Amino acid sequence: MNTGETSSVINLNQKRFGNGDPVLCVHGLGANIFTWRHFIAPFSKQNKLILVDLRGFGSSPKPAGNHYSIEQHANDIYRIILNDDLTKLTLIGNSLGGAIALLVALRLCEEEPTRLSRLVLIDAGAYKEYLPGYLKLMRTFLGKLIVYLTPSRLAAKFVLKASYYDENKITAEQVKAYADPIASEGGRHALLETATQCVPANSDEIISKLSRITVPTLILWGKDDAVIPLKVGELLDQALPDSKLEIIEQCGHIPQEEKPEETIASIFRFINAPITTGQAKP
Repeated sequence: MNTGETSSVINLNQKRFGNGDPVLCVHGLGANIFTWRHFIAPFSKQNKLILVDLRGFGSSPKPAGNHYSIEQHANDIYRIILNDDLTKLTLIGNSLGGAIALLVALRLCEEEPTRLSRLVLIDAGAYKEYLPGYLKLMRTFLGKLIVYLTPSRLAAKFVLKASYYDENKITAEQVKAYADPIASEGGRHALLETATQCVPANSDEIISKLSRITVPTLILWGKDDAVIPLKVGELLDQALPDSKLEIIEQCGHIPQEEKPEETIASIFRFINAPITTGQAKP
């Protein structure tokens, strides 16, 4: 699925652990590789775990300009997959990273169908009708002022509280890990450009093509997600032909951080199950 967009090539910050079939993880808006910290020890035992900071986030470059559309982020991930010649790939995305993973999966299924084996969507963005409230605010003039004027640690704490079912689990380490890159040079610009361009102009067309993602797909959702409601997970489960929806109780928008043990166990069961053909849902 060629987006037709002029591409801006940069080298993203990546961390790799272990060997085996690759598992590539894509974080959400305002996050970075830190969100996958609980995955490192268990997944590196049997897989090559690839963690990526999206452009403008974490330790990746934060270029000036407007090359921060969701299509551009998808192009960046797609380029890694091709450049590294990844096959038997499990692609995992949370929140905005889930929306990016959907775009990448569509393109792989259309252009490189032998590379992607499984897809995992964790509280993924998908339907423009369910855009998170704080994301809608960031797309306004007032919201942009707030982002530039609010101390980064206060902003990170606010978003984490909105993303957790049990905010008592939020740590100072988390707040710092997300606040520092946003406060760095170009961080707020990247955040706002990504927020502004996170809904593709042809979003309805993309949604209509989701049935083309034929690989086994695990949809994980925090039952108490106040950022993107469970309804979105149910809609994705209806739209994807070979999907399974699993709900994590007493959990918010980022299960890999709030309920890591349950999240990891679900993904392990999924990636270790045999792939069968012809088992698409009716």
